[in-house]
Amino acid sequence: MAVVTLDPGLLSADRTALDAVLADVVDGPTLVRFDGAWPRDTSAAPGLLTALPALTVGVGAAPAALDAALDLVVPDAETADAVGAAFARAPLAAVSAALLLRHPGESTEAGLVAESTTYSMLQSGPEFQAWRARHDPSPAGDAATPRVRVDEHERITEIVLVRADRHNALDVAMRDQLHAALAEARWTPTPIVVRGEGPSFCSGGDLDEFATFPDPVHAHVVRLSRSLAASFAALAERLVVAVHGACLGAGIELPAFAAHVVAADDARIGLPEQAIGLVPGSGGTVSITRRAGRRTTLSLLLRDGTITAAEACDRGLVDHVVPTADLRARAFEIAESLA
Repeated sequence: MAVVTLDPGLLSADRTALDAVLADVVDGPTLVRFDGAWPRDTSAAPGLLTALPALTVGVGAAPAALDAALDLVVPDAETADAVGAAFARAPLAAVSAALLLRHPGESTEAGLVAESTTYSMLQSGPEFQAWRARHDPSPAGDAATPRVRVDEHERITEIVLVRADRHNALDVAMRDQLHAALAEARWTPTPIVVRGEGPSFCSGGDLDEFATFPDPVHAHVVRLSRSLAASFAALAERLVVAVHGACLGAGIELPAFAAHVVAADDARIGLPEQAIGLVPGSGGTVSITRRAGRRTTLSLLLRDGTITAAEACDRGLVDHVVPTADLRARAFEIAESLA
């Protein structure tokens, strides 16, 4: 693992000069940080950057052509240091995420296949395996408890996550029940409201199941055959998702597919996957990127903690922010307008 700081002037040369510099310092996954005076001649630079198998970060105001090609652009050295610290937690996952986001699929389906392939590859990698060895899964003890409730109203279908005591952590049972509810909803023309009971909409994947998947290849096939991301995307135009509390991992990746996302002002939004050696696995590299751009997706991965509902709204990740007490009513108001 290496964090390498280079003079942006190298980007005015050819690929041979850049490769020669990197060859002397790089051994493994790399964050390449460009810090200094940006060159005037940037004609060759976009191609150099997009072909570089590393996470690229520019410090300061880069020229427009380079700004679009860099994986991240940060305002100052302090922010760049924070990105470097996050990168060091799981550099293989960080570089994999950057490359995945840099070359998006042409369709939702292609994007989901690419994401799942990368996710499965990392499941076999040393960073996730190290987390898996440290994590001692404990059975939740709620195997027989329903995870999803469907309420049919006169003009609206309401799908509710009801694993409140676990912050609606997404386990296999919830995935299957939610997949079935969404599949049924495809046959009706009514708008759909998805929300969660309890303190959080969804705190992401159930970590006690992260360490129990059968094998990465089998998990890849199952992930695509029972894809909640594909279901959310298929229903997007008549889907209203109301989020609150912890909205982590799948808890924001799935809502971001919907045409209408309402957030309570207590919502905390984040992507914690990179810290355990993975990339998003519930469609976030597709959904969040389409809503807010690849840099928002990457910056959520390479940060400690979460962002607020207000910041998520500023970035286009959610459409409305309301007081927590008004969340369900506002979601239904939007759904009524669709009906």
